[in-house]
Amino acid sequence: MGYNAHIQKEGLWTIFDIKGEAEEVAKRISPVGPPLPARANTANAIDGQYLCWIGENHWLLLAPDETENQLLEGLAPHDPSLNCRVVLVSDAYSLFTVTGKQADDILAIASPLDTRRKHFPDDGAAFTEFFGIRGLVLRLPNGYLTAIERSYADMISTYFDKILSGNR
Repeated sequence: MGYNAHIQKEGLWTIFDIKGEAEEVAKRISPVGPPLPARANTANAIDGQYLCWIGENHWLLLAPDETENQLLEGLAPHDPSLNCRVVLVSDAYSLFTVTGKQADDILAIASPLDTRRKHFPDDGAAFTEFFGIRGLVLRLPNGYLTAIERSYADMISTYFDKILSGNR
């Protein structure tokens, strides 16, 4: 039995790892990105960018690849009064979208994270595991965006294909 879902490996995305006090990070990001999320393990989205609050004093900014230079210029000015670190980590991740009527079922097989809406809201974003490999999951209106370490992308893709075909 297959699933009524679609899994696609995404092309390149721009991803920044950001650490620092919330007030300082907000000042650094405000010229180019979404506002900071109000709650941990959530994301704010604007213009195809997602700012995910993923840990204490820790955020990830995901954006379309074509915005990388603009974001680099906007985030790069170093202000010694702002104690925050912004690192481009795009090359470290591969992204997949999981969409369709049974996207929740696919995530339930791939990850121990309870992604039901009562536990993982519409703006949910958190690190979890996919088949034992650490990865980010971000809720989208029609499913999920996942990011895993690039070196595991082929393995994760194979596992997702097996689930879709019904061969777990």
